[in-house]
Amino acid sequence: MTKNSKYILPIKKGLTKVPDSFEWKLVNLHAYEELKQKVAKGEKTLLDLKEFESKYRESVDERELRWRREHYIREVQLNHIKNYQHFKDNPKEFMKKMADMGKKVSQWWFKRPKKGLGRGKLIRGRLDGSFIQEYKPNKSMRMKDWLSAAEKGQVMGHLNPNGVPLNRKPTDEEIEFSEKNKNARKQKVYDYLLKITDNFGRGWKLPKWGKLKTTEPGHHMVSKEEKSYTIK
Repeated sequence: MTKNSKYILPIKKGLTKVPDSFEWKLVNLHAYEELKQKVAKGEKTLLDLKEFESKYRESVDERELRWRREHYIREVQLNHIKNYQHFKDNPKEFMKKMADMGKKVSQWWFKRPKKGLGRGKLIRGRLDGSFIQEYKPNKSMRMKDWLSAAEKGQVMGHLNPNGVPLNRKPTDEEIEFSEKNKNARKQKVYDYLLKITDNFGRGWKLPKWGKLKTTEPGHHMVSKEEKSYTIK
């Protein structure tokens, strides 16, 4: 839930105005805290604080957009909780309803994960059915010691079994491997897009007209050369 959840009202016709009680969001918070400390010491006045708030706060449109975004997130959360409660009461009826609508049900509603990444237990949420892993560090240490151990690759052993330092730059081989996998993922998305959209009307395996074109739509277009004319 967001900080302003209590101000998020149900969507109704005519609800277009942001409530006056919905707080404004400021930027440059570090300077704002320093200014408040100076005001408390008497070095700055309340007028300076008000001028800073009016200068560095979000615009009216940004505030309204943030209010509507939080309102939408709130509606999605409530709908998700409602669906999970329906699933708990009658799983067969709910799954049949979702199947008729062509929607999928989260596997974690009826299946428990085998094991988490850390040592903490997995706890299921009573409202939305999501699993949250409790924080239980493998070894207790101060932040300064943890950062020192991170430079030697001695932390997060379950994710870093080779003991690679966490603050180093990637090698050329790792960059090449990353780019190769990135291009492979992009190609899969592109092939899936062409298959779903029937290659934008050009056909996939058997084109509806002309030759089969496998070039990406909107790219690799050959522009016509400008013709030159001579005046007689």
